[in-house]
Amino acid sequence: MIDPALDNATLTPKLIVDSYRHAYRQVHERDPLIIHMFAEWYHVNGETVHRVALFHEITRLRGLAQQQQRQSQTVDRGLIQRLISRLRGI
Repeated sequence: MIDPALDNATLTPKLIVDSYRHAYRQVHERDPLIIHMFAEWYHVNGETVHRVALFHEITRLRGLAQQQQRQSQTVDRGLIQRLISRLRGI
């Protein structure tokens, strides 16, 4: 995954594409259409995007994935607590 502390020279197009795919898949549960076009430009889901904008989108998607994971855990805990209560009442 992309680490902001890395030097820009170490951020290869493959690493950027892989990071975006991973983040997108976590949120949308499907693969995005993304290709590196040239220099700092990418084609993402039918739209031409600059590398910096892609970095911001990766960060946003990671935040959404974390939020979804927290919500899922909360729902799971609530469901488990209801099942335990129901079993105690039997």
